[in-house]
Amino acid sequence: MDIELRLLRSFVQIHEAGSISRAAERMACTQAAMSMRLKMLETELGAALFERKPQGLEPTPRGAEFYAKTLAVLGAYDEMMSATRSRPARDRIRLGMPDDYALSWLGRVLPEFPAVEFDITCDLSAQLMAQVQRAEIDLALVTLAARPSLALAVREVPLHWVRAQAAVMSAARLAAYPEGCVFRRAMIGALEAAAQSWQVVAQSRSHAGIFAPVRAGIAVTSVAAGTAPPDLVEFAESPGFPALPTVPVYLVAAPTLRRSARKFAERLVQSLDLTVLA
Repeated sequence: MDIELRLLRSFVQIHEAGSISRAAERMACTQAAMSMRLKMLETELGAALFERKPQGLEPTPRGAEFYAKTLAVLGAYDEMMSATRSRPARDRIRLGMPDDYALSWLGRVLPEFPAVEFDITCDLSAQLMAQVQRAEIDLALVTLAARPSLALAVREVPLHWVRAQAAVMSAARLAAYPEGCVFRRAMIGALEAAAQSWQVVAQSRSHAGIFAPVRAGIAVTSVAAGTAPPDLVEFAESPGFPALPTVPVYLVAAPTLRRSARKFAERLVQSLDLTVLA
């Protein structure tokens, strides 16, 4: 059964006015047209919706029930149409970056694009790079061992160690992302070059999984300088923890970008002081 909205609106006006003639005036149509709409609706429903009384039309029990449901249907429809008509078309940019980059750097640029809808994916750099290559993400900040072919710009960032405020670490017990992570490789490489023993005591793909054991004081980890959570201690080196190397942060882009994504990429380059690649 498909009932026209015009019939539903006419029914509501008849119910509220208690008269076909007054309902017709409200809807700027003839009394005959309003009577025909009521007849069509009652035919569709297979039931009378009003009884004719000396004082006017009185809803039947079926009519009273149908009135309440009709108000809900028309209200939902009007709300949907209002939202659709009044909402301006929004550009959408799909971003990807590891959690720590998003927490530390992304907020600098987002307020400059109030009309853009952002779809933000936080994951390991290798996973994000694969999504950019498949054009599932428009732009991503990633740290990879080799320069990706889709790189637009780069910045070399020093790595720092991170520990809990009160932690006293006598050995390098590490919280690290899985094998293949550049930060993990940098920590282990620096420790082995300094002939320091090490052990990975916690491994996780998530920011929360890495920093939970650090906050508990049972592990240290590494971050791009300046991106450590404020409740933790970030340090360049100390006894047993040699200085870490710099790592590249690449801005990579899908082969085809909309204008809004290109503008956002330009602002990221400026905000993060990236060097544009030839």
